[in-house]
Amino acid sequence: MAFTCLLFLVVACGGNPTPQTIIVRIYEDTPVPQNLTSSNVTAIATASPVATYDYAGVAPTLSAKSSATCSLIRLVPGLHISASGSYSMTEDEAAGPMMCQVQRDSCAYGLLMTDRDPEIGFAEHKPQPFSLEDRMLHPAMLLPLTRLRNMVQSEWDGTVRLLVTAAYDSTGEQDPNQPDMKKKYSLHFEGRSIDLVTSPPDPEKLDRLCALASCAGFDWVQNESDHCHASVRADSLCTFCSGSVPTPIPSPTAPLSVTLVPTPKK
Repeated sequence: MAFTCLLFLVVACGGNPTPQTIIVRIYEDTPVPQNLTSSNVTAIATASPVATYDYAGVAPTLSAKSSATCSLIRLVPGLHISASGSYSMTEDEAAGPMMCQVQRDSCAYGLLMTDRDPEIGFAEHKPQPFSLEDRMLHPAMLLPLTRLRNMVQSEWDGTVRLLVTAAYDSTGEQDPNQPDMKKKYSLHFEGRSIDLVTSPPDPEKLDRLCALASCAGFDWVQNESDHCHASVRADSLCTFCSGSVPTPIPSPTAPLSVTLVPTPKK
């Protein structure tokens, strides 16, 4: 019932340009609704299956509980994994392409959620009025993020907290190598990507944190050496506001598709 109410609140508040502040607590024994469709604003990220990676190094020692929760031991720097267990699938393939840049004070901006969970740290590193953007997420991010919070607490016996260093971005901080704001490309601009570290920061824990993020239900996770980047596959919030499906924005890293057209005979 609570989950249904959340869906109602998100859709009902679509015309309000102020992001809604909702604290959502989801525990591992909470049943996941089975009647969600791709049209739901809070579409659930696909849970990651068991996947392993043979890494020549000292693997972390896992307790029986930790191993049962997430048997993916580690995700090493530079490596990424999809919810299907693929190490070759791109972020666009696993989480879907960027459909728009959600602009502040727009209809889609009003559908972003502001997570004030006191058990998760948020960097809030931007100056006002942008400081809350590290807490702002697509609603589909809430479930895997809360699961990951619980897994981090269990993994390190409550001595480590999850820290979000970046989420939704309206300032163009993401994709820094592209000077043209209109050409910048990142799922952060839709609130469908998030950057994560442990608190206190510990590079030795990053490989395991990225593995836990995959097990928590994010659709694509990459270890970017100094943080874990995680994304979800969910309908763009722009779709709910426009009433139509926007044309996907081509990824600047996507391979070019070339079609050969035979020359007609004279």
